[in-house]
Amino acid sequence: MIETTHPLPLSLAEVTPSWLTTALSHTFPGIRIEAAHQSDTRSGTASSARFELLYGTRAGHMSLPDSVYVKGGFDSIMRNRVWAALIQEAQFYRDFAGDAPVALPRAYYCGYDSAARQGIVILEDLFARQVRFGHATDDTTVDTLAAVVEGLAKLHAHFWDDPRLASVSSWKDPQRTFFRYLCRPSHWADVLERSYGATLLGILPSREMALAGLERMWAMDDSAARTLVHGDCHCGNLFYEPNGVPGFLDWQCVFPGAPAHDLAELIVTSLEPERRRTAERDLIQLYCDILKSEGVADRPSVDELFHSYRCNNMHNLIGSVLNPYDMQTEEVTTISATRALAAAQELDTLKALGLD
Repeated sequence: MIETTHPLPLSLAEVTPSWLTTALSHTFPGIRIEAAHQSDTRSGTASSARFELLYGTRAGHMSLPDSVYVKGGFDSIMRNRVWAALIQEAQFYRDFAGDAPVALPRAYYCGYDSAARQGIVILEDLFARQVRFGHATDDTTVDTLAAVVEGLAKLHAHFWDDPRLASVSSWKDPQRTFFRYLCRPSHWADVLERSYGATLLGILPSREMALAGLERMWAMDDSAARTLVHGDCHCGNLFYEPNGVPGFLDWQCVFPGAPAHDLAELIVTSLEPERRRTAERDLIQLYCDILKSEGVADRPSVDELFHSYRCNNMHNLIGSVLNPYDMQTEEVTTISATRALAAAQELDTLKALGLD
């Protein structure tokens, strides 16, 4: 399900019936797509669009999708910024998604071309499954998030000390490079002009302190990197089946890492501060209980994981607070940033990192 020799489209206009036929033939040999109608175009870290498919030849396949989502680097500026993450998502679907014990969209095709700096996945149309997509503006309850934490714990337990992780240790690097870039002087100055700029400055008095916090957190996390983490586990990358079971989207930042990386982003950015404050330790206890039930013998203690959770809010202080508006809306960025800043004060993130 990987193709690196056939040229990959660099724009959505190049996603033609002919290319879709070639790509989907890896999963459905012998098909021919006669027409593809594009709709629901979206832009963010990656670009994506829904394509309704008209088949000229079905080649006897009974489960052909009527529509698919094609996702990749179809904006040249954004592709040059995040191309490594696009390739990682394709590799995740090739090498790990098949045995992940959580709900995911089915991948019909994944391909990458390192020379062209492009990675593309063709995913099932989740609207056909009548799922509900998460969003930062959701009034997320503790019970809803507990179900996500349970799924996350099962995911982490499944890949705990997986021998494949050593070969993809470099997957952590693109996100770290980007976070350092977010701390560049010009962007730091721009963020200080935002509505929460003064609060940020009260917590992180300089960009140099922000960079020091990141490096300290990464050093701690590297010593505790035991599993495959989603890497960008906020509520906007979740979906919910009609029966309420949560699923996980957007695997561009996946890497072998410390469990608290996912837990800190999920809990801090999903819950209103008052709910988070009263529930966070119980959610971490639940996570540890699931690891135990899944047979992870060398799991961290609740206290160890809570300390790592406090430290990993540093990730939110950069990824959420400094998030560029061309990658996320101002409304969503402000919601996540405000929650991350409140958590930094209440959890003493810098003190946990030894930087107070």
